Amino acid sequence: MENMTYEKAIIRLEYIIQQLENNEIPLEESISLFQEGIELSKYCDNKLKNIQEKVAKIYEDGQLKTFETEE
Repeated sequence: MENMTYEKAIIRLEYIIQQLENNEIPLEESISLFQEGIELSKYCDNKLKNIQEKVAKIYEDGQLKTFETEE
């Protein structure tokens, strides 16, 4: 999951939500999808927090700073 983009994680999470809302999959699969959904939710939350931190570093004390990626 670490190499997954935020956008792909959201798409997968939306798919999981649709599957769970349909109530047409077996209980065991529902539990597995629910667990994956929780992990994706945490992953997306962490991605957003990292982006917020990067934006804060770029714009500190009302001054636009140069941002260098960590890649």
